[in-house]
Amino acid sequence: MPANNLQSDEEPDKVPTGEGRRDAFARLFAKHDRWLFSYLVTLLGSPSKAEEVFQEVCVVLWREYETFEIGTDFVKWVAVIAHNQVRKYRRQHKRSAHQLSDEACERIAAVAIERANLFEYRREALGNCLGKLSPEDRQLVQLCYDEDTSSIKATAIRMGRPVNTVYKALNRIRRVLYQCIDRTLATEGLV
Repeated sequence: MPANNLQSDEEPDKVPTGEGRRDAFARLFAKHDRWLFSYLVTLLGSPSKAEEVFQEVCVVLWREYETFEIGTDFVKWVAVIAHNQVRKYRRQHKRSAHQLSDEACERIAAVAIERANLFEYRREALGNCLGKLSPEDRQLVQLCYDEDTSSIKATAIRMGRPVNTVYKALNRIRRVLYQCIDRTLATEGLV
């Protein structure tokens, strides 16, 4: 695995310009937007507050995207912008009850950024571990977690299998995947 998987996929000597630069930035943003939203929820303690701040962060990111150096750590750059927007939001809503102290917020932010790499490594390991499953297990996972799937029950009916059997199989597969991911990360010294 790369030392820092959260960097641009572009090679440093092939830094895109113009429209290619914007496209590279858009790909990085799309790759990490869920992490960004989770980071904001962690700092603000509320999905609705995070949504409000997420929108502001997006505005700033797209206004400032040309200042981002392709090939550097995108998550750290975004985290600084997001953290500044969280501070701004907290100042504007200081009278709201149930806010964390500034110190607690700073500590949580630091841990969340540290763990961003681990999340990405776990996601890569999951991809590798899925490839190690038997074809039947891989097919079951794909059928149950496909974006067109309305529910596991509907998948079981479509497959002509008892719902309970499908749930048991998925639980077994999840355990296998979890253990495989942990072994992979331990082998690579990432946990």
